[in-house]
Amino acid sequence: MLFKHRRRNGFTLIELLVVIAIIAILIALLLPAVQQAREAARRSSCKNNIKQIGIAMHNYHDVHNTLPPGYLDDDPTANVTNHNLLGWGTFILPYIEQSALYNSIAEVGALDNNWTTISEMTTASATVPTPYSKVVLKAYICPSDPMGGINSDVGNYGKSNYTGVAGNTYRSSGSTRPTGSFYDNSNVRFRDYRDGLSNTIIIGERGTEGTKNGTIWIGNYSDGAYYTQNAITSASAYYGINGTAGSWNFTSSHTGGCHFLMGDGAVRFLSENIDLTTYRDLGYIADGNVVELP
Repeated sequence: MLFKHRRRNGFTLIELLVVIAIIAILIALLLPAVQQAREAARRSSCKNNIKQIGIAMHNYHDVHNTLPPGYLDDDPTANVTNHNLLGWGTFILPYIEQSALYNSIAEVGALDNNWTTISEMTTASATVPTPYSKVVLKAYICPSDPMGGINSDVGNYGKSNYTGVAGNTYRSSGSTRPTGSFYDNSNVRFRDYRDGLSNTIIIGERGTEGTKNGTIWIGNYSDGAYYTQNAITSASAYYGINGTAGSWNFTSSHTGGCHFLMGDGAVRFLSENIDLTTYRDLGYIADGNVVELP
């Protein structure tokens, strides 16, 4: 007797399970690579943001023969009378293709008065649909940072992930000035960098991950919030890169460290394990110490 063999269609259960297992393994191998590629792109974009800030700083210096102030305050010692509290992020707006925004801020009087007291700056209305202080500027945002464009930790104003290097302290005390580049009423010139522009960090990252607070681009939202516009470089681990103690130190969502802008316009990625003495000296503009860059 002859038997006819039927042609089998489809897979057996075991074959199907093997295929699914192979696909799962491939996905498990591929996913980290995709995530790494995306983070590499975000990191590159962040680096480019800082590079553009560096170009803006140099253009500002070419025009004004000084870097912009960290922020403006009439009387930082008495802590009584504020000027406009606007920070360097506002003053370089014309140099990052945001002249219209800068002119709008000027037109409502924020250059001549405390910007937080001007309703057009902070409160939406029928005539001012977008308060200027809440404008989200991609040029000031690191794509890797988890918070959106509004800083919910700092007054709900437009977020920035980049802050100035103040050096040994946040602001002036009497006639004593901080040792870095940006602080209250600072007017640091390139000729003041006796340690060399290429040996000095002037801008660094400040993220919002975990307990970190980031910053805002427009300036200080109160006289007591002077620490929002700059950060300290110190030999103390408390102020270290990505340190767990301080909420206002230099930090980022990049693995292992932060991007920093050098005085000459170069961008360097500094490890969170950098020697703390070297880190401190990089933030000082004229301490005379020899710095060996990692």
